[in-house]
Amino acid sequence: MSDGIGHPLVQARMMLDWSQEGLASRLRAAGRQCGINVGTTKKTVSAWENYRQEPDGPTKDLIAMVFAVPDARREVLPWPLWLPAPEVPELYHPWTAAGTVASLDDVLRSGRMDRRRFVFLSGITLTTVLHQWLTAEPDIAHAAAGDGRRVSAAMVDRIARRIADLQRDDDTHGGGDLILDAEGLLALVRRLLKGTFASQAQRRRLYAQAADLLRMCGWMAFDTGHHATAQRYFTVALRAAHTSGDVLLGANVLAFAAVQQYSVGDPRDADVMVRTAQTAVRGRSTPVVSAMLAARQARALAKAGDGRACYRALNRATDLLGQGRRDNDPAWAYWVNQAEIDMLTGSCMLDLGRPAEAQTKFSAADAAYGPEYVRTHVLYLSRMATAQLQQKDVDAACASASQALDLATDVHSGRSTDHIRDVAKQLIPYRREPAVRDILERARTITA
Repeated sequence: MSDGIGHPLVQARMMLDWSQEGLASRLRAAGRQCGINVGTTKKTVSAWENYRQEPDGPTKDLIAMVFAVPDARREVLPWPLWLPAPEVPELYHPWTAAGTVASLDDVLRSGRMDRRRFVFLSGITLTTVLHQWLTAEPDIAHAAAGDGRRVSAAMVDRIARRIADLQRDDDTHGGGDLILDAEGLLALVRRLLKGTFASQAQRRRLYAQAADLLRMCGWMAFDTGHHATAQRYFTVALRAAHTSGDVLLGANVLAFAAVQQYSVGDPRDADVMVRTAQTAVRGRSTPVVSAMLAARQARALAKAGDGRACYRALNRATDLLGQGRRDNDPAWAYWVNQAEIDMLTGSCMLDLGRPAEAQTKFSAADAAYGPEYVRTHVLYLSRMATAQLQQKDVDAACASASQALDLATDVHSGRSTDHIRDVAKQLIPYRREPAVRDILERARTITA
């Protein structure tokens, strides 16, 4: 698990910009102040955060002291749940139409200002959100609302076209350049939901459009490394999809949230997200949507190291995709195709230590994707370079990395930059070779 994840202690110290050593030194100082001999080190803190060890009673008292946790909080919550946690008001609104609009207000007012790079939607919090999505009855507000202005069908159609354009622009340019556009359109949808008269069918459609836009904003925030922001958007997207009554749309939100979770969080939580989505859509899905969910589940299982279950999920995805498209496939599923399954399969093989198979899948998918999918090409060319390096083929890895670098200048994506940075690190042991030195120099320019 990479960028700061499930244990509440990680979140508590990152909210204060404390490193593991910074927390350890504060605990040692607090111990001296209290006349207690404390030997806490960075290694100790790491053991706590990875659930390998739990602090003893006196050390928990010192932890409460340095985080200024009141005794009343410790009396009602067990360790480590009494530690400070990020304030996320949209988690506490009711799962009603009014609660969805209030959550929209919250996330649009403060979501993008939240620059924290850790995730908070895990464990009990995640379980609660998923349970509410599965069990709450969809609730649509009365048709009459606001000041009496009427929403025109043409306006709702126009928003739908702009959403489709944004989705495809994101494939090309990455989220960094587009999130302001998506948020602006989302603000328009919120104003229509709050201040206009609309039929129930129109309001369902507007809530679905809000869910689509919130999902995009979450994806774009994740793409630029703002993980707390991304999860806030994904959480409200799930609410909006629920209010619209579109269970497949909610499943799509969870599928994208799962990518973030297995990338920078706990892959087991990502598996729970996907399995919840699969439960919700059973009997209502299409083969394409079910194939997408199975492939995302495979990625989570590969990240968790469960090869056997991963292979089963990949086989299921391939079989489902082979059943072909249906007239009732959602419009947002346009990108689910064999190339996408091959890309995800290659990534699974890489995670499971099978680089030759990974390279074969990456090559097939890279050839199948059109040139407009710039970010996708950067991501998987970088992964292909990793697979080639694991097979000691430095020349091929340099060729793949060079192609990725050529494309990276045309896309604003933190994930793409991170992939290139990772490949550059892996190439450092070969830096005496001229081709490698060239790649490292170009990578420094891109990742600076």
